Amino acid sequence: MSKFKSLSSIRDTETRHESRPALRGTPSPTSTGHTGSKKYHNPLVRNFLDKIRAEDGLSLNTILSYQKDLQLFDTFLTTKKITLEKVTTDDIKDYLYDLHQQDLKSASVSRKISCLKNFYGFLESENLIKSNPALYLQGQKRESRLPKFLTEKEVFKLLDFTNRDQSEFGIKLSCMLEVLYSAGLRVTELVSLPISAIAEIEENGKKTLRNYLVVKGKGSKERIAVLNKSAISMLIKYLELRKKLGQEKSKWLFVGTIRASKKAGQIRERDAKIADTHLTRQRFHQMLKELSVKVGIDPSRVHPHVIRHSFATHLLNNGVDLRVLQELLGHTNISTTEIYTHILDSKLRELVFKHHPLSAVKISN
Repeated sequence: MSKFKSLSSIRDTETRHESRPALRGTPSPTSTGHTGSKKYHNPLVRNFLDKIRAEDGLSLNTILSYQKDLQLFDTFLTTKKITLEKVTTDDIKDYLYDLHQQDLKSASVSRKISCLKNFYGFLESENLIKSNPALYLQGQKRESRLPKFLTEKEVFKLLDFTNRDQSEFGIKLSCMLEVLYSAGLRVTELVSLPISAIAEIEENGKKTLRNYLVVKGKGSKERIAVLNKSAISMLIKYLELRKKLGQEKSKWLFVGTIRASKKAGQIRERDAKIADTHLTRQRFHQMLKELSVKVGIDPSRVHPHVIRHSFATHLLNNGVDLRVLQELLGHTNISTTEIYTHILDSKLRELVFKHHPLSAVKISN
């Protein structure tokens, strides 16, 4: 047996609470209390779950499973008086040994390994830990899935709808969607854009905006993100609204608090610091879901990272070089970008099967 406390008693406690009725809607998983009688609030876990919910478009059940796995691991660490951010590779190996002692199915252990790899990869990318203790862990290999994306027609449908909405909400959403699709940003990069990412210039005697953003991506690496004319036009319109709402002093491009939506001059000095926060990933995720329902697209197919995948797929389909796409997406390794070529390959195969003359020929036995 492991020299550490067995997890069976912890797991039994969790099982007793799994019979609760399913949640309605998509609340923040860390606020549900699904994994025990007391709500589990760890800021590192909460930030991670918020990230995968907004960027990866995972289902609520999957996110709750991740939360349960991380809570189980955190409880194990408590017996060793270790916090999540102080974990070593040996600590994780001890934990996995204890799991194997419980005769868990290999698929269950592999999911927990995948969860830890994703969690510590996130902490490392956010510079919350110096090194990733789960980097070299190996679980059961899963078949890689092709990125999901929308067709150009579907993206235009979303854009056309928001462009016609002249409300404060509509202008803001339209601007964010235009920038997201034009620049192919990650949702975290989008919502946390500082106002300094854009710059005003003079062109042909008229004031306009520079046709690119300076984006700080993973690992705090800066890159250039291109803005098309449509995105620039919506940015100019949104900046006028931002000024009207008294948000000029905010360091964030997309201010995300209700207090900051008061008319100019009405924000009290006491509220100024509270007002200076950017829109959250979760809120933008929710805004896209609501938009997809309005235009008649299945909301399960629409989330911020799908727009990024659509950006990459559409550029590749229209002849953009893979190396250029790598730079635009901010990928360190070309292998990460090459996944989009598989989408193109599958599309070409589909066209051949559909349109080749022999496709209509019946083969007799």
